[in-house]
Amino acid sequence: MPLQNTPQRPPFEVRILNVQTDNRNVNEPQSDKTRFGLLLPASRQTKYDDLTPPNPDDIEYLENELGVGRLGRYPFPKWLWIAGRPVPPRALHYQLVLGREIFIVEQMDFHLVWTSGRMFLKPVPRYLLEPSFWTEYLACQRDCACTQGANDLCGRQKLRKCALGFLFSYAALIRYESDFLLAQARYLIPSEARWEGWRQLVVELQTEHIYDKIDERYIYGELRLSRLNKIQYLHASVAFRGYMPTWRRYGDFFYDNFTWLASATVYIAIVLTAMQVGLATDALMKNRAFQAASFGFTVFSIVGPLAAITFILCVFTYIFLWNWIATMKYRRRRLPHVYAKTQVD
Repeated sequence: MPLQNTPQRPPFEVRILNVQTDNRNVNEPQSDKTRFGLLLPASRQTKYDDLTPPNPDDIEYLENELGVGRLGRYPFPKWLWIAGRPVPPRALHYQLVLGREIFIVEQMDFHLVWTSGRMFLKPVPRYLLEPSFWTEYLACQRDCACTQGANDLCGRQKLRKCALGFLFSYAALIRYESDFLLAQARYLIPSEARWEGWRQLVVELQTEHIYDKIDERYIYGELRLSRLNKIQYLHASVAFRGYMPTWRRYGDFFYDNFTWLASATVYIAIVLTAMQVGLATDALMKNRAFQAASFGFTVFSIVGPLAAITFILCVFTYIFLWNWIATMKYRRRRLPHVYAKTQVD
């Protein structure tokens, strides 16, 4: 159904923050942007890696803040069912019961991603708790293509679905007052928010009938990092680069890989010892099949570890060269930009 050429209502009207606003109806477009300044972050990083004050009129800024990022690009939309179940995330208190420590992230594509002992959550931005922000920046403008019955959603409508899905995830995370207090203690929601206001906000979201209004990513709640890494490995243009960097130092790379190699070597030594004992017995000494198997495994025990070490060194060389080339390319691109900015100033 095409949207009507009228101001789009926010998904909720309760205000749980003390924001200086005028007396106009929250459903009317707001032109006074100064009252949103206190709700925005202090700075943002542009695509050129410069730091600038955030501007809600900049659609690129809102996409970086609210868009689902990599989870909305190939290959993840069709493979999310591998990384998580299509159910809302479990409550915040239960995340602690599972032994998961809460880690704050500001990248939306890490929100609700978990790994052993860790759960990554993006705090709720203050501006998403202000109804007039939704009317001003997360609704179709007048004469938008969406209002004319276009099949494709405009950029603002796509961001609205992402933002509404994000709030939906928090409606699942903060179910009880204990969850609310835990969220405030871990800086996931503003300290001035009150439980009564949050409860009313969740009621107004109408979460039972929200699925067609949110981005598909939020139909899947918690996503397992190890499976996101596997999806990335299988489809990435750069080999050995996962969803989150597995090795932060080259020492970690060698530690992880030589640990399993050492375990395999111990197992090989046990098997060789067992075969040596078997060859000393009368029953197996003249058994040609056992002798052939012993010969083959002996050769494997010599060649296998050497081949594994060679493969590990080749992977390390590839990663090192790729990082070196990427660093040099970035340096050649970044420094002229910095010098140009210096000359302008």
